[in-house]
Amino acid sequence: MSSLLLWRHAATPYNKDRRLQGSLDIPLDDAGRAQASRAARALVERYGGEMRVHSSPLARALGTAQALTDLAGGEVNVDARLTQRSYGVWEGMTWEEIRAQYPAEYARRMRYEDPDIEGWDNAESVAARVSASLREIADGDRTVVMVSHGSAISLGLLALVGLTGTARVFARLRHAHWVDMRAAADGTWQVHGFNLGADWS
Repeated sequence: MSSLLLWRHAATPYNKDRRLQGSLDIPLDDAGRAQASRAARALVERYGGEMRVHSSPLARALGTAQALTDLAGGEVNVDARLTQRSYGVWEGMTWEEIRAQYPAEYARRMRYEDPDIEGWDNAESVAARVSASLREIADGDRTVVMVSHGSAISLGLLALVGLTGTARVFARLRHAHWVDMRAAADGTWQVHGFNLGADWS
C-alpha cells in the first residue's frame, strides 16, 4: 500500500517569531532551506525516489517541495487548494499581539474555534478544499507527497479520517515533518505515522 505524505513546509523567519503568515507569501531563508533539504533526504531514504510531489503555491511550500524534487527528480505540481488558510486581519501579527488586541477572539481560537474576524477562512471550507485535493491526488501505486501548511494539513487530515476541525486528536505538526497516511481496503484512511522527519529514527 503506497503512502500519501502530508508534509509541512520548513520554517520561515515569521514562524520563528511566532508571527502569523496565512496567505502572506513569506519565503524560506537559508535555515529553512537547509531544514527542507534534511527532511527531503529523510523522505527519499524512507520511501525511495519514485514519488509525485504536489504543493501549495506559496513560496515557503514551493521551496520545501523543490528540495525534494532537486534530490529525487520529477517536478512540483502546484495545487491552489493546498494553500494555507487566510488569517484575515491577524496576518503579520504575533500571537502575543493578537491576545492583547483581540482577547475574546483569541480565546475562541485557542479552543480550536473560528474567530469572528475579517478575512478569516473558516475550518469547514479549508477542510473541504484540502481533503478534496488529497483524495484526487492519492495514487495507490506510488507514494504521493503533498507539501502544505500547518492548519491546512490538520484540517485536511481530520476531514479524511471523518473528524471535525475542532477535534483535538493530533498534536501540532512540526515544520518540515510529515504525516504518513494510507487508504484501507474499505476506502477509509489510516494514519501510519505522525510528526515524522529527519529525526524520525
